[in-house]
Amino acid sequence: MNIENIYFFTAVIRHGSLSKAASKLGVSPQTVGRKIAKLEYELGTNLFIKHPTGYQPTTDGLSFYKDAETVEKTLESLQANFKSQQNKFEGVVRVALPEMLAIQIVIPQLQSFIKQYPKLELQIVTGIFNVGIARGDADIALRLKRPEQGALTVRKVGSMSSGMFVSKGQNIGLDKVPLIGWDNHIDLPAAKWLTKITKRSPSLRFNTLATQEAAIRSGLGAGILPHFLSDGLTEVEISSIKPESLWLVSHASETTTPRIRAVYDEIANIISANQNRLNA
Repeated sequence: MNIENIYFFTAVIRHGSLSKAASKLGVSPQTVGRKIAKLEYELGTNLFIKHPTGYQPTTDGLSFYKDAETVEKTLESLQANFKSQQNKFEGVVRVALPEMLAIQIVIPQLQSFIKQYPKLELQIVTGIFNVGIARGDADIALRLKRPEQGALTVRKVGSMSSGMFVSKGQNIGLDKVPLIGWDNHIDLPAAKWLTKITKRSPSLRFNTLATQEAAIRSGLGAGILPHFLSDGLTEVEISSIKPESLWLVSHASETTTPRIRAVYDEIANIISANQNRLNA
């Protein structure tokens, strides 16, 4: 049974005619008539008798009206409770972040926000592959590549610079040192920089930034890292690498939800406040 038809039915009961119910609902009398006919068909009974003074409910109509009022009150209560929950910043917000940005930049600065909204449940997903905002995989995502399509809210919240690094004190010519880079199937700007700069392919390939950092710190070779991961490493002089833009993405309708908007703004503020570190 279509719940919408019940609202049309109760409107006719309360206002006594199709035209008055239509005016209240903002539709045409013909639309109201079709909804009532559909409901009568679904119930297998006549709910109204057409009378010169208007639409008069039958015995079945009056009986059904009692149940319909209960349904309406239940739905109104559900809606009120849901809106109250939204305004109190309760519920789940799922956020997708690049792993090292999550570990080094975002997570360490969430403490005051979590204390402010203790009933929020943050679910943070890390990785290098884009999650599907439109598919509902996440409510918010911080991305290194701007999405090209979809009904999305996209905002540039900062940028991140990178350089070529070796372990501390390592002094080997770049033409001889083994290169550390990304797996072939990873489509990120940083994955292409190494070959473009050195004219060589990596000797060691990894699918996470954390493992590349570990390999570089262990003296296994040279690789490209964001500057915020470079403490204690030696930077190799190379042609400059263009900083990567950081894009905060959400579904076009989602940022109007108070709890999601609050998390969206908090992540944007954290990235903005850490621009000096991200572009060292």
